[in-house]
Amino acid sequence: MKKTLPLAALLASLAGACLAADDGEKWYEYDHLYFQAGTYIHYSSSKDHDGPNLFGALEAQKSNDWLYGLALFDNSFGQFSQYLYGGKTWHFPDDWENFHFKLTAGIIHGYKKPWDDKIPFNSSNGWAPGVIPGFGYKKNGFGADIIFLGNSALLFTVGMDF
Repeated sequence: MKKTLPLAALLASLAGACLAADDGEKWYEYDHLYFQAGTYIHYSSSKDHDGPNLFGALEAQKSNDWLYGLALFDNSFGQFSQYLYGGKTWHFPDDWENFHFKLTAGIIHGYKKPWDDKIPFNSSNGWAPGVIPGFGYKKNGFGADIIFLGNSALLFTVGMDF
């Protein structure tokens, strides 16, 4: 726990700094909400995995491509989990403008015994820092993403603005 707390504080500070807008917006102001849902598959096989689990997230997306959100899901071992995060989206140029790379950082909760060793820096209470990258495509308010979950799974999502 002693190693986790400073790392979590650092991630929270970075997320707060990232959400500060260049144009004087408050961190909590946003352009639109984006809801995404999906399921993930494992590319590292284990008899302990609980099968395809559902995932849902609500993101507040800002006009300057910063975002913050909350994801609710059952982890690979069937435990209810949450991910509170901030991040940024980078859009590809020219003909690829609808494609993007997204990087989020935040706090994950829910990986508890006996699976508490499955994510790095996890505390005995199931809290851990997380950094999660993904690639996606979004056009006319609808999107799809492939999100990389460490060295064990891919998350496939579809979403829409509202």
